[in-house]
Amino acid sequence: MGPPKKRGRDSIRRVVLGELVLRNLREAITYVSGHEEDFIREAADLSLRDHNRELVGKKEALTKAEKRIAELDTIVKKLYEDNFNGKLTDERFVKLSRDYELEQSSLSATAEAMRQDVKRQEQKKNDVKSFIATVKKYTDLRELDATALREFVDRIVISAMDKTSKERKIHTVYNFIGAFDFEEATQDKTNQKQQKTA
Repeated sequence: MGPPKKRGRDSIRRVVLGELVLRNLREAITYVSGHEEDFIREAADLSLRDHNRELVGKKEALTKAEKRIAELDTIVKKLYEDNFNGKLTDERFVKLSRDYELEQSSLSATAEAMRQDVKRQEQKKNDVKSFIATVKKYTDLRELDATALREFVDRIVISAMDKTSKERKIHTVYNFIGAFDFEEATQDKTNQKQQKTA
């Protein structure tokens, strides 16, 4: 047997990255296990905070679009009747019906896009619960394995090297909930407890 092989720089980096991800997952498990209700509220707020007003607006716009589509059906039907009864010339009928049908087609496409967007945004609420279910499967995570990594982590983002500090920031983007800083959330809870006892 030859001398032990030296770990390459890339191998060391992988080990360090694995340890950081494992630490992040343990923080996530500890935080969610101890503060489930707060986490549900915070994660839902984080993922939906910017979308709630937009979601309400989209629902209202969708309702208006659907109402207008129904009105256009009635208008086009009336145009046909007026044309049939001689109250509307053929040229005028063609122009008006084409304009209304174009508006209705555009509104239908917009309404379908809004329906899909509303559905996606409402799904985010369920995603938080899915993340909690994953946490409950791993209450005592000792080491990082491929299964846990796949269940928890969507991707790991490593920032560019900071020129002054010579450091890189590593962010874990979780499945279901996206980026969530469990270390900061834990620190906030500690600060809140200290303020209450002071």
